Amino acid sequence: MVTMPTRQLGKNGPSIAAVGFGAMGLSAYYGTPASDEVRFKVIDRAIELGSTYIDTADIYGDNEELLGKYFKKYPQQRKKSDTSGST
Repeated sequence: MVTMPTRQLGKNGPSIAAVGFGAMGLSAYYGTPASDEVRFKVIDRAIELGSTYIDTADIYGDNEELLGKYFKKYPQQRKKSDTSGST
């Protein structure tokens, strides 16, 4: 994993990557979404590049559900993407 500068959220919040990954395009607004496996590869790459913050919202289609499936299938990736110490 690449080391990326971090920023602390608030006074007592977790440290997260200075650059987050916006997941909107995985699920909505840019045509028919790719298969879960293809989208999982995109998430893998974001984590590999050091992103520890993934921006999602329920209006972005199924991306919150997609992340749930992803971390269920690849639980080791949660540790890589979580800098707060919790899982």
